[in-house]
Amino acid sequence: MGVSGVSRMQKELMAAHYARVAEASGRGVPVIYVTAMFPVELVKAFEPACVAVYPENHAVSLIVKGLAERFAEKAIGECSLDRMGCSYELANTGYLLELLESGADPAGSEGVPFLPAPDVLLACNNQCEVVAEWYQNLSRLLGGRPFRVVNAGNRYDGAVGRLRIEYVREQLLDVIRLLEEVTGAPLDEDRLLEVAGLSNEAVRLWREYLAFGRLVPSPITAFDGFFHMALIVSERGTPEAVDYYSKLVEETSRSAAAGEGAVSPERYRLLWDNLATWFNFGDLKRYMAQRGIAVVGSTYLDIWTKQLDDSSFDSLLDSMAAAYCEMYTNLTIEDRILRWKEMVREYSADGVLFHYNRSCHSYSRLQGQIAEALCREFGAGFRAIMFEGDMGLAERFQKHKFETAVETYFQT
Repeated sequence: MGVSGVSRMQKELMAAHYARVAEASGRGVPVIYVTAMFPVELVKAFEPACVAVYPENHAVSLIVKGLAERFAEKAIGECSLDRMGCSYELANTGYLLELLESGADPAGSEGVPFLPAPDVLLACNNQCEVVAEWYQNLSRLLGGRPFRVVNAGNRYDGAVGRLRIEYVREQLLDVIRLLEEVTGAPLDEDRLLEVAGLSNEAVRLWREYLAFGRLVPSPITAFDGFFHMALIVSERGTPEAVDYYSKLVEETSRSAAAGEGAVSPERYRLLWDNLATWFNFGDLKRYMAQRGIAVVGSTYLDIWTKQLDDSSFDSLLDSMAAAYCEMYTNLTIEDRILRWKEMVREYSADGVLFHYNRSCHSYSRLQGQIAEALCREFGAGFRAIMFEGDMGLAERFQKHKFETAVETYFQT
């Protein structure tokens, strides 16, 4: 199986994922919405008595098909959501509004998988506070569906001490109690440990895949990572994810052994900050490759690389609380700068593309300050390129400014 075969495998697995969610919903099995940085292992331990799904992933499908603007306008008009708010929230809310009004899949004819309305909403504010507002709004829209927002206990100094871990751990236990209530089944602790073990193995393989970006030339780009990340989010904790990333690592190893670069010739190496611009990331991949620019790593892709301690139930809950306390989006600026310095060295990078994401202010926080620190550290030749964009709404991406910024630094 070549890399193209792995890509087909991903599409098949994601289609099966959404089909499973739709089938479960049709049988009255509780559908659990989770956010990208929520400890989904808890929910997967209860499957098949419930089923987990990510509205953010589904929003990406809407974005790629050019439907985000349509649904965003509906959400803005009918729910008074902020026009400059999160495009994931806008797209998902508009989609659900049409679903509730018509009773039919509002995007099925466009090749987007069906997403049922949630029975339970589970979020964690380690990524941003918007997810709390988003899920609270959906709960209200749907007549008071149960929701929980795990408060990661943000601290200005970023410390993850014992009290903070216990604070988050108690909230995880509350989530478990809610899942026991809605499924009518007690938590099987052995099953949770099994899920955590599978999650760890998928994460290990994902980390191994991302490490290929440190090779010169790199056999992968961050744009490849954006494509292949779907399963580390939605299927983490399953044998399917382990199988998928095993095959992906195997195929990429062959390319690396042959000295094949994803960009040829590889003249420059950059890193990417923030989420992908999903509506055009394929175009950007080709644009950069034409100029010999390999975008070899990303802070966003690194989010799903944390291991859990699956040696016992208590150890797992503690490690889960600690792991989900701290994500890139809630690091202090000082810690972000230290992480960036490490990444620049690890990836032998000539610069960073800082995507000022109009949808995600927590991710985009003080990028200018980070850029200045990197330029001081690595000298005048280091390229810190700032551009405005969005993960979901194409109207927020300033193509001309992006291309001017890139071509100012990198002459073909």
